[in-house]
Amino acid sequence: MDFLTIGHVCHDWSPEGNILGGTAAYASLLANQLSFRTSIVTSFGKDFEFAKFLNKSNIHLIPSKHTTYFKNIYQGSHRKQILLEKATNLTTSNFPKNIPSPKMVLLGPIANEIDLSILDFFTDALVAICPQGWMRGWNKEGEVFHKILEDWSIFKKADMVILSDEDINHQLELIPHLADLFKILVVTKAENGADVFYKNNKYTVPAFQTKIVDPTGAGDIFATAFLIRFYETQNVKEAAIFANATASICIEKKGIAGIPNRKEILKRINH
Repeated sequence: MDFLTIGHVCHDWSPEGNILGGTAAYASLLANQLSFRTSIVTSFGKDFEFAKFLNKSNIHLIPSKHTTYFKNIYQGSHRKQILLEKATNLTTSNFPKNIPSPKMVLLGPIANEIDLSILDFFTDALVAICPQGWMRGWNKEGEVFHKILEDWSIFKKADMVILSDEDINHQLELIPHLADLFKILVVTKAENGADVFYKNNKYTVPAFQTKIVDPTGAGDIFATAFLIRFYETQNVKEAAIFANATASICIEKKGIAGIPNRKEILKRINH
């Protein structure tokens, strides 16, 4: 196995019907497009509508009564979320024991569902973390709110942490501390590109021009593309360029329809 992603896949509500969502879903689909052998550790219920889209990946399923279900309401670039259902948490006790050792691992929770001690299973892999899902809470009506993360050192076992400036609530004063804490820190800034902090250097990589149709999944696609390209090249700047290009293509179509292949990505970079 080349690429393993861990986290809930989900239903994202839309007026036209549910859409496949979740970092794990977007990550596995992109990894497949880039010709990597892919597995997913996830949890969903019998109501899950999109298993056929993930059939190129080896799914390790923790059974659940429900599939995680979000309603996303966009107001400009701001997203209001409502959590309608949540699948079973992913813990060391229910984690599948028969998974081949992967080369790359992406942890992408969407509803605080991953036990971080799972990281101990993957000491030889290149590990990336998207912390957004650990920074979500919700009230009894399911309205999702941003939680302040007090202890960022819980992610130190990973090789890279990839987040957005919105994830840290635009508290840019946090960035020097996080850059010192992690081997690789990537901060995405939407239309302003991304900053990469690596070996005491900062690299700023501009965004590609694009037309936004659906921004859902852009961060997940960026993180996956960055992890894969860094694995291939060991070059953070090249990885960020590749990731920016990949995300810029993805958001030009609705949902997973925009996930590009390598030829499309390289064409965008070289255009």
